[in-house]
Amino acid sequence: MSIKGLAVAALCLFAAAACSQPSSSGNSRVATLDSAAPGPSASTGVPERPVLRPDEGRAEFERYVAIFDKCLRDEGAQLGPGKRPQLGSDPKSRAAADKCAHLYPENWMEHEARTNPRYVDLLRETAKCLKEHGHEVTVGGDPVALMYGDNTSANKAYADEQECEKIAFKDDLKKYAGK
Repeated sequence: MSIKGLAVAALCLFAAAACSQPSSSGNSRVATLDSAAPGPSASTGVPERPVLRPDEGRAEFERYVAIFDKCLRDEGAQLGPGKRPQLGSDPKSRAAADKCAHLYPENWMEHEARTNPRYVDLLRETAKCLKEHGHEVTVGGDPVALMYGDNTSANKAYADEQECEKIAFKDDLKKYAGK
């Protein structure tokens, strides 16, 4: 993953986590290097990124990011100051980003988009549900996603979108329960 790609992914995940509701399940699972770094995928041999479940919020996201940041520092990456440090563009920082990329979390919808062959069909079901709730939405883009006319429309649809995703992806959500 390139540094630019990693930065875009970090920004998207940070924004998604910032909008998430805190966990209401009472699960206080704390990420550690062992729990945040699952073994290699059986199909590719590449370590899988940790997946934020639908019931996990910002605190869990921040714990995973702290593990990712620690890996970057341990690998000698140059990081700027601040709560969300900027990754340097030097060769050592790029190498650290590549080596640590598997520790950066993805949310469950990103995981579904990457792994579920039915993802686009289920996204269309989500859009149909949203339309039934009065929202103007389409499915498209690259990567494929729900598309609204503007940010205001997307913000107004947020709660309904969460509910419609749960309805459309109900069978697939079972795999995230209690992990």
